Amino acid sequence: MSEDRAGGGDPTSELRHRTANIFQLLGALARMRSQRSGNPEAARQLLWVADAIGSLGALERHRTDGGVDLGGYLNEMTPVWRRRHGAHAAQVEILAGKVIVPDSMASTLALIAQELIGNALGHGYPSGAAGRVEVRLGPRPDGRTELLVADDGVGFDPAAPESADRFGLWIVRSLSTQVRGEFELTTQAGVTARLIFAT
Repeated sequence: MSEDRAGGGDPTSELRHRTANIFQLLGALARMRSQRSGNPEAARQLLWVADAIGSLGALERHRTDGGVDLGGYLNEMTPVWRRRHGAHAAQVEILAGKVIVPDSMASTLALIAQELIGNALGHGYPSGAAGRVEVRLGPRPDGRTELLVADDGVGFDPAAPESADRFGLWIVRSLSTQVRGEFELTTQAGVTARLIFAT
């Protein structure tokens, strides 16, 4: 007699599928709520939450028995992030192979990547200017892993008063400490953001 349950299938895959569906629903609710908000800043923050939830939901598709394939996640999500920030001329090049990171770090790293790529596309190329964003993920000679997001956009002055209020950079720095990573930012000839972490 078959031991398969009604409906069959791998229990782990089914759980991942249900989890991804929950993320999708939560993201849709946050997006709908933003559309009903009469406060532009509140609407913008709710859209950020919706995008973050959607990105975490996509992460579920790249879970394996040994962790999460962060490279596969980046390859899937970067075109999505590009569409979210409008149809401008900036191109995105992904140089990321299969990089497995622990489950305990995956969500944090996914949000960092989303924020860095979103910042490059959203702020580096005003008025639809042409350009190139390079995203690299891979091992370093010292055994650690490096995530790099570099753009050739307009850049910004980190010493300017308004730079201190950049939510994206604040959250990236905060999340970097959670994975015990080293975060570096260079703002000459565009912006280069580099996160070095151990898995």
